[in-house]
Amino acid sequence: MRYALNAAVLSPREHDVPSEAARGASNAQIARALGLTETSVKAHISRILAKLGLDNRVQIALLVRDAEA
Repeated sequence: MRYALNAAVLSPREHDVPSEAARGASNAQIARALGLTETSVKAHISRILAKLGLDNRVQIALLVRDAEA
C-alpha cells in the first residue's frame, strides 16, 4: 500500500513495512513476509518513525488505518 500522506518522504521499501506493522506483526514476522532480515525491519521502523515524526508503532498503525479509510 502506498500512502498519499508523506508518500515522497518514505523510500519504496519503507512503504512495505507499515501495513505489516499495522496488522500487529512482529519484526520477525515482517522480515519473513517481506524477505528481509529482522535487523533491516528494525532499521526501517526506526527510519519511518523519524521521517514521519512518530513515537511508536501504534502511531504507524493509526496512520495506516486512517489512510485506508
